[in-house]
Amino acid sequence: MQINSGIKPQPIIWVDMMRSVAAFIVVLAHVPFDWAGEPAWAYTLYYSFSRIGVPIFFLISGYLLLSKQEPILDFSIKRVTRIALPFLVWSIVYDVINSQTFVDAGVTFEGILKMFIRIIRGPRAAHLWFFYSLIGLYLFTPILRVFVAHAKKSEVNYYIALWFLAMPILYLVEGLTPIKNGFEIYYIGGYVGYFLLGYYIGKLDNSTQNLKIGLILFIVGFLFTFLVHYYDISPQDNKLVFRSYLSLNIIIMSLGAFLLMKNIAGKAPPLVIKIAHQVSATSFGIFLIHVIIFEWVSILAKLYGLHIQTYNAVISIPIAAVITFLISWLSVYIIQRVPILRSIV
Repeated sequence: MQINSGIKPQPIIWVDMMRSVAAFIVVLAHVPFDWAGEPAWAYTLYYSFSRIGVPIFFLISGYLLLSKQEPILDFSIKRVTRIALPFLVWSIVYDVINSQTFVDAGVTFEGILKMFIRIIRGPRAAHLWFFYSLIGLYLFTPILRVFVAHAKKSEVNYYIALWFLAMPILYLVEGLTPIKNGFEIYYIGGYVGYFLLGYYIGKLDNSTQNLKIGLILFIVGFLFTFLVHYYDISPQDNKLVFRSYLSLNIIIMSLGAFLLMKNIAGKAPPLVIKIAHQVSATSFGIFLIHVIIFEWVSILAKLYGLHIQTYNAVISIPIAAVITFLISWLSVYIIQRVPILRSIV
């Protein structure tokens, strides 16, 4: 499907709703542990739920990117302009904050060079890992587009089934049994499966049956994930088994949430849909800036003598997330109104 650049594309309601929810869930996921008070299970509850945030972003990206066909050069230019500058700017910002890059020797060529080497080696803040995975997926997207455009439904299903076997199921087998895989199957893995699943599920019609399936998947995945963290189920040293975004329980929970939200988004009141559209446009920026906002909120709380961890965690954690989310949204909204800064969020 070719997009006429002269026509502004119409927003997809369920995509806007899902982006907005996922952005908040990511903020919820990063509420600092030392902000959590009693009861202890509340932090575990919210953290377990928050594991769907990043997978939902991958699923949305897969649906949006694989549903289009365009020349590789056009695709590459769009992705570079939208990702490269924010990646570079925010990597520098977080490196300066976290590494105190220029505190001792000032701004020097050697200091700048070392900073860029650190950026190439890995994310300068924990949440920026998303860039490194997303860039890899973007490089592979033109090939995936050719595949989904010409593949039969059975062939897409085959790849998805193969991904499940090579990733979450194999992680379970290797983590819980003495069996270890010696075959080179890494090229099947990564977050490609989320991209294809997002494309596949995004094409499904909304129906009562799909709503029920989504609800069941989410409940089963969430309950298991909560129990894993609450009882600290082993193995603790291998996060791939139960605790990573590629663990079977988290994949199931994320797919359930994706299917559930897709089926109910269109039934939201017009005002909610309008707000979701506005928030969706700032979701990327919220993801980038919210960690800094958490620091500001923490400083302000201490200045006013507020000790967040002394309040009931059932209420204090979501309130802290909402405050941080709203300040992040407002910050990004303002940045987007400044032409010279708009492209970094």
